[in-house]
Parts: sequence; C-alpha cells; structure tokens
Amino acid sequence: MITNTLYVLLAILMLGIIVTVHEFGHYVVGRACGIGIKEFSVGFGPRIFGWERKGIKYSLRCIPLGGYCAFVGEDERNDDPRAMSNQPVWKRFLTVLAGPFMNFVLAFIVCVSMLAGYYQTTDEILPVVGQLIEGMPAQEAGLQPGDRILAVNGSEIPDGTAGAEHASALIQSGEGSAPVSLRVQRGEETLDFDIAPRVVDDGRGGSVRQIGIYYSYRERRLTFGEALREAPGYTAEVMGMMLDSLRRLIFKGEGLEDTAGTVGIIAVVSQQARQGFQNVLWLMFIISLNLGIMNLLPLPALDGGRLLFLIIETIRRKPIPPEKEGLVHGIGMVLLLGLFVVLTYHDIVKLISGGFNM
Repeated sequence: MITNTLYVLLAILMLGIIVTVHEFGHYVVGRACGIGIKEFSVGFGPRIFGWERKGIKYSLRCIPLGGYCAFVGEDERNDDPRAMSNQPVWKRFLTVLAGPFMNFVLAFIVCVSMLAGYYQTTDEILPVVGQLIEGMPAQEAGLQPGDRILAVNGSEIPDGTAGAEHASALIQSGEGSAPVSLRVQRGEETLDFDIAPRVVDDGRGGSVRQIGIYYSYRERRLTFGEALREAPGYTAEVMGMMLDSLRRLIFKGEGLEDTAGTVGIIAVVSQQARQGFQNVLWLMFIISLNLGIMNLLPLPALDGGRLLFLIIETIRRKPIPPEKEGLVHGIGMVLLLGLFVVLTYHDIVKLISGGFNM
C-alpha cells in the first residue's frame, strides 16, 4: 500500500513539474518583456506558504497538479503601463507562446536523457554467428550461434564491422558452390569447417553466394553527443505521430475510448513507474509534448486561442476589448472544466472496473 502511494505521488509530482515548466515559460518571457506579474504559483488550491518580491507573489499551493502565472491586466482594462493589455502584440505573442515552447524544450531534454541513459544502438556488426538460417549450408555443416569467425580461406578476420564485411566478401568471392574454409572459435575450442555456399537470388536480378548466417551486433549506449544529435529527429517523429492521431481523433473519432483525464494519467504513470524509471521518462516526454501541442490548438482558454486573438488583432490593426476576449476565454474555461469532469468520471469508472491496475 505504501509503495502504491509513492508511485501515485511520483505521478502527481511529474504532472506538476510538466505544468509548472509550462507556466514558468510564460513567467520568464513575460518578465523579460516588462509585463507586470501579480502571482506565480506552483500548485492550485489553498496556499501553503509563499513570499513577495518586487511586487510579485510566489506561492506553493496544496494541489500539486500544475500552477499558474497571473499577469496584470490579462483579461481586463488596466491603466498600469505594465498591464498585459497595454503591451505591443509581439510581446504578448511571445509571452503566450513561451508556455507551449517550454513544454517542447522539456520534452527535448527528457528525450536526450532517455537516449543517453537507456537507448541501445547496434551500429557495430561482429564476425560472430548470431543466427543460422534453417536448411542453409552453415546449419547443415554444424556452425552454432556464438561461433567467432577467425579466418575465411586462410585470411584472418579482424574484430568489428570491418571483420564481418571482410568475411562476407571472402565468402562471396568464390565461384558457384566452391567450398569455403572457415576457422571459428567456440568457447575454448578452435574448429575448422568446409562449407559449400548456396547461390541465391540477390533481389536485383543477380545472384550471390551465401552460407546462411546472420552476424551478431555489439550493443552500446549512445554518448551524450550522439543523443543530442538524435533527439531532434526522434522528437519530430513522435510529434508527427501525435498530430496524426489528433487529426484522426478530431475528424474520425478514432482513439476516443482511450482518451484519459488527470486521474487516468496518474494511474498510467504510477503503473509504468513500477517497470522502471525509463518508463517514467518516456511518459514525461510524451505528456510534455502532448501538452505543448494541445495548448497550441486555437480554442478559447488555451494558449492557442489567445494566439488566435492576437493574430486577429494584428490583421484588424485594432485591439479586441480585453473584457470581450476575457468573456470568450471564460466560456472556454467552463467548457474545459466540464470536459475535465467528464474525463475524471470516465477515469474513475475505468479504475473501479479494473481498467487501471493501481
């Protein structure tokens, strides 16, 4: 029971970090742009403790599922020159965009950590028998997985990819089914084999001599530099899959039954935490990316909705009254809260029915 509670607390902490990083993006860019900030809070609900510095309240609140950054004059008219509604469009645009952007930054950092800490690459081929093809000459001759090829036709085979390539070239260099001589090391023994390759179609209109083996690979972890180079492509690939899933959800309703709210996310994260920290990092990567993408949707109360209003303001060359924009976002927030309630109910029913194994 205590262990389950710790996993749930870990899941709540992870969600809190992701949302707080989002709000921290708004905070940092807003301050850099000179926009007044009333409060930066980690968590929601009743205040546990806090302090005030340079007119900004900093709070830690009791529900650690996120946080918020409250700007001066965000959805109201305010004569304060630092008010958000009195700032140029470009400052407001950057401040709003900074939240989702920080989610992408966090996802990228987590991705690099995953690749450098856990990902195994198999980019080095070894002159070692990994698998034997059923019914091919190597199996019939008695080769076994793990045999290290020392020489082919008397030519010494070095270690690494160069050795595997050299061994393949020597095997293929003969005529027809002319036998090749292999010397292999098996444990403490050195064994010799004469194997007649089989001529097979190479798939390109030609033929090739094969004895029927797959080489082994040497697995290693990526260096930090390699992880840093691989992370952008990997992140972009996952984002592409997410956008495709979102498109199918919106236009076809596919995946609707798998949609989860906060309770479901906590349940899934706590489950995966039991399987190891790698799974926690993976979910943190996915959820942070997802939060960044969802917040850019042009819907009221989301950052994407605020960005849409700023784009309209730029096109009209005339600001939209803050009260009207605030009303639209207020209605959007009510709808989002309604969606939150529905998803929470769905999660609880699924949890009670055993859909989530807590």
